[in-house]
Amino acid sequence: MNAEPFTTDKVVSKYSGNTLKEVKQMIKKHQKEIERFGVITFEMAKPPKGSKGGRPVKIYHLNREQATFLVTLLDNTNQVVNFKFNLVKQFFDKDKELQERNVKREAGKLTTSSLNDAIKSREDLDSHAYVNFEQLAYRASLGKNATQIKHERSVPKSTPATEYLSAAELNKVSLMKQKIAVLLELGMEYQAVKALVSGTGIKTLMINKTLRRAREEA
Repeated sequence: MNAEPFTTDKVVSKYSGNTLKEVKQMIKKHQKEIERFGVITFEMAKPPKGSKGGRPVKIYHLNREQATFLVTLLDNTNQVVNFKFNLVKQFFDKDKELQERNVKREAGKLTTSSLNDAIKSREDLDSHAYVNFEQLAYRASLGKNATQIKHERSVPKSTPATEYLSAAELNKVSLMKQKIAVLLELGMEYQAVKALVSGTGIKTLMINKTLRRAREEA
């Protein structure tokens, strides 16, 4: 998620009206000039089903400068002009999203620190408390815990889930951690906090406590 935004030769071909072969040839022809904006990276992908031959296909990855330069080499048909506009807009939107994510991630570090401090100030909470409350923050704000999100988005085990969250998702998790930290500072227990932030409501929690007390007294 922190990687530089890029497009591919396949995308350029599809939206510019040029064949993939033509685009690849143009990249090879002007590779020296294109690589003044960085080394051209690529991936080897399996050929599409039904195609002749089973050799992997090279897909070029082009960063913003490389892609912008490449499309300037194309004939300015209406389709190419429209593609140039959308290409620039997509890169701009991606950059804006990455900037917002970086801001939210830094703010989230402060929120995480506040939650950790709130937990440490409670002598009744054990060493597993932070993990439990962090997972609660994810479930309450995104509907899934961090482990589930990492699995769905194929996040490496050593990489925090925050690296694969959008700016909006990071903000939701951060706000939820703030709320949990405040509730902990008020002396609330895990179940009470969970009831309040999960939408089940404190009323349900009080009913359960009443029933439990009644069973104990019976």
